[in-house]
Amino acid sequence: MTTPTQAPAPNPRYFSKDGEGVQVVYNLRDASPYAELGYQEVDEAAYLASLPDLDALLTAPTGGE
Repeated sequence: MTTPTQAPAPNPRYFSKDGEGVQVVYNLRDASPYAELGYQEVDEAAYLASLPDLDALLTAPTGGE
């Protein structure tokens, strides 16, 4: 049971558009405005898998040495 001080966890939804970053929207009830603007909903797991590997970026040689 949820009390007024304990709100349910937000429900993030991810939207992307060619040539732009990803929009993360919480507690969205109607995605039609995003579709009208040309955004496509992206699965959270697919979005997270598309991010670069930070460990590889931090340990890669810079080439300037």
